[in-house]
Amino acid sequence: TAPVGQDIEFFFDVPNSGKVVMELAVEALDGELTDINNRVVTELAGIRETLRVLLVSGEPHAGERTWRSLLKSDASVDLVHFTILRPPQKQDGTPIEELSLIAFPTRELFVEKIDEFDLIIFDRYRRRGVLPGLYFSYMADYVRAGGAMLLATGPEFAGLRSIASTDLQDILPTLPTGDVSEEPYRATITQAGQRHPVTRRLSGANRTVDDEPSWGRWFRLIEAGPVEGDTLMSEGQGRPVLALRRAEEGRVGLFLSAHPWLWARDFDGGGPHAQLL
Repeated sequence: TAPVGQDIEFFFDVPNSGKVVMELAVEALDGELTDINNRVVTELAGIRETLRVLLVSGEPHAGERTWRSLLKSDASVDLVHFTILRPPQKQDGTPIEELSLIAFPTRELFVEKIDEFDLIIFDRYRRRGVLPGLYFSYMADYVRAGGAMLLATGPEFAGLRSIASTDLQDILPTLPTGDVSEEPYRATITQAGQRHPVTRRLSGANRTVDDEPSWGRWFRLIEAGPVEGDTLMSEGQGRPVLALRRAEEGRVGLFLSAHPWLWARDFDGGGPHAQLL
């Protein structure tokens, strides 16, 4: 009910960033000559004020700087980044008080404040006793409730300490077979990827699934099983490289290679790493 002559406030969720078209209407009353003025269409601009991101690098590696530099370059990203330098089993007798390293606040991040993050990125992470197994169950619940997670994987994803053997396995787009290919390939946009907003406008991409993209090659691929969700990028023989999946209210992305950083270094001609990541 909208009383005549009174201002009314409406509260609603803006569904996405960018252009949002809203239509507001009230029902016509008996005796109205026309209901044209009972309806209005207006356009809003959806703007994300801050994207709060937790980046966990399992070990120092060449691609870690690419992730950090990209995320730190965007003023709208509030980044919290940890790199695992000293896992629990790496002990050399040095007293804790003499170390300059910062302890990983696992309970604070993954139990008390996990809902404050819009995105959690695991970069080359392997299970080494840093995160208790129960915390991965909390992360799976976080995603199902509307959170987002992205995994950039290397050979550790195919090993015995893979993050895929935790409670996250129920929400991942695919699971590793245990094999790793080291043959060079050019990641190709799939038919689904040519329509998907993540990959459909990448510079240098193939126009059809039979074309060859113009960007540089990658040299490692983690072999995986059937994909539940969308395969956006694959290698020459159809094996998935980038897969996305919706898990109830949340979303999960999986890179089956940690080599996008080669594009950032202009290796073999480089590629649109900033656009993609």
